[in-house]
Formats: sequence, C-alpha cells, structure tokens
Amino acid sequence: MPKKQTRHPYHFSKEKNLVDRIVEFGIPLVLFWLFFQFYNFGQITPSEMIKTTGLWAISLLSLTLMVGPLSGILPPVEKLKVYRKAWGILSFAAALVHVGLVFVFYYKFNPARFVDFANPKYGGVLSGLLAIGILLLVTLTSNKKALAALNPKTWKIVQTTSYLALGLAILHFFIVEQVNGVLVIKRQLGWVVWWLAIAAIVLRVAVLFWPPRKKRT
Repeated sequence: MPKKQTRHPYHFSKEKNLVDRIVEFGIPLVLFWLFFQFYNFGQITPSEMIKTTGLWAISLLSLTLMVGPLSGILPPVEKLKVYRKAWGILSFAAALVHVGLVFVFYYKFNPARFVDFANPKYGGVLSGLLAIGILLLVTLTSNKKALAALNPKTWKIVQTTSYLALGLAILHFFIVEQVNGVLVIKRQLGWVVWWLAIAAIVLRVAVLFWPPRKKRT
C-alpha cells in the first residue's frame, strides 16, 4: 500500500483567481498611495520618499503578521492567509527600496556609512539592517523548494522570525525618529503605522495565551 503523503500544514496552495490577485497586489498599492498622498502630500523628494517607503514596508509587514493571530480569534480572517506570502515579499521589497534610497541620497554611495559607529543613531541603522537580513531569510524560504527541504517545525520557526524583524523595525523607527529619547512623529499617519506595528507584536504575544478555537466536527 503506497505511503500517504502528508500535506505541509503551513502551505496554503489555493488556486488564485482575478479577485485574489487584485487583493494580493491591490492592498499594498493602496497603502503606498495613502502614504504618498497623505504623508508626503504627493512630494517626490528623496527625504519624503525615504520616509514613505520605510512606513510602507513597516505597515505592510505589520498587516501580514496580524493575519495569523487574528485568524485564531476571528475565523473570517483565515481567508487572508493566502495573501501573506505576497504581502511579506512586497514588504521586504519596500524595505530594500528604502535602504537603496538612503544609500544613494543620504550616504552618497558610501557603504562605509552603514558601519559608522560614531553615528549617534547607529543603533537605528543596525536594527534596520538586521531586520532586512531576517526578512531576506524569510523571503528565501517562502517557496515550495524550501517547504520540501525543511520539516514543518523548522520552516515555521524561520517564518516566525518575521516578528523579530518587525520588532527590530520598530526599534529602528524609534531611534531614527527620536529626539533626546522622545519619539517625535509630526504626521498622524506616522503614528498610525507606529501603533499598527505595536499592535501586531501585542497580538502575537496575546495569541499565545488565547484559548485555541475549537474545530467544527
């Protein structure tokens, strides 16, 4: 008798239709449009676009990571799990664009600036780079080949490090935007992103103590 193949418990292989594709890419595009219009008010300047891409990356990653914990509390959210891979990869892409803009316009193509320990805000630079490094690892393992190579437990641990990346991104946000130890965010949309990221971490911690939802029989 042939051995029954076990389906990877974290692999959601739903065949996506046009509506799914619209949601998958529409949500990130709407987020970018909101930041472009209501955070930098349509200004295409290096400073504004650096902030916009940074906020875009953090907010998209936060939404991606909130889906899992929320699905354990609100069953309808379960349907959004099929979009997490695309949203997570796009958040990583947005973070890369953010770093690229910093490298070009702030660091003037000087990679040594990324290891400038004399910079009083270097902790923010380091935490941001570590966050991107973790997201790179998560992105590289978000494919069928990685799913086949890793056992479910190991794969889940790797993917769960996304929360560590978000925590480092929050630290980066705080250090870069703080003045004398006080977080200074001048625009309301910036505060929305800040609290959205905090909420994603809090939800993850809370779900550890939340009683599991009973499956229907």
